[in-house]
This record gives sequence, structure tokens and C-alpha cells, in this order.
Amino acid sequence: MSIYNFSVIVMNNLKKLRKEKDCSQKDIAKLLKISQNGYSQYENEIRSIPIFLLKNLAIYFNTSLDYLLGLTNIQTKYLPSKIIPTSYPDNRLKEIREDRDLNQKKVADLLEMSRSGYSAYETGSNVIPNSKLIKLALFYNVSIDYILYLTDERKVHKRI
Repeated sequence: MSIYNFSVIVMNNLKKLRKEKDCSQKDIAKLLKISQNGYSQYENEIRSIPIFLLKNLAIYFNTSLDYLLGLTNIQTKYLPSKIIPTSYPDNRLKEIREDRDLNQKKVADLLEMSRSGYSAYETGSNVIPNSKLIKLALFYNVSIDYILYLTDERKVHKRI
């Protein structure tokens, strides 16, 4: 599945969840403290949704980032993580990479970027774009929620 297909899924999932809650775009925009036009651009995939806003949406809609970003079609939220990062990085990328005995260059090549650019994701000095987060989750076969410490469950819920 291409990143484009994931973008369409994000758009569809956001609209579906919003309508299930009987909310308007204006209601969700207010919740996120952004303009209605800004939220509309996210929902219509004109702009990519920053991960911190996606986390807020996942909490509000009581679902996983994996569902919002299209890795699963199961709306169920994972069990919460028992680990709460108190400092950067607020992701498990280095731990996951080292568990697989890979170097940063190998992962950077997969993402078609420089090793130093990838390193900035591992250290938390740069925000990981959603498209790269999806690629990493697929490559490592783990949930996005796991990468970002939202759950301790590694595997993505199966698609039904």
C-alpha cells in the first residue's frame, strides 16, 4: 500500500470518527485549538497532521494512531503504555533499531534520507513526518502507538 493510500485512509477515518461523534469540523478545530479551515485542510489531506495533534485526536476519539493513520481498520485503542518518557526522545526508534541489530545508515537508506536526518528522529530533535512514521512501523512490523510510547503492544492489530 502506498503512502498516498494511507493519506486517503486518514481522511476517511477522521471524517468517519467525527461524524460518529456527531461533531462538526468547527467542533474538532476548537478542541485542537486551531482554525476550522486548518482542520479542514488536515481532514481533506491538503496538509499533513502533526503527530501531536494526531495524538490528541486519538485520545478524543478513543482509538489508536494506527487506526487514524491506516495501519489497521480496527478502531480499538491499545492498552496504555506503562512507560512514560520523561525526556527526549519520546519515541522508541533507537531501541527498536538496535533490537534488530541495524545501523542508522541502513534505516536512513530505507527512508531515502541522510543518516544525520534519521538520527534527529531518534534523538527527538526533529519531528517524524507521518509518512516516515508509517514506513518505519511497516519496516519494523510494530505499531505507531508502540513507537511513540502510547502502548507497550508491539504488533499492529490485524486488519479485518
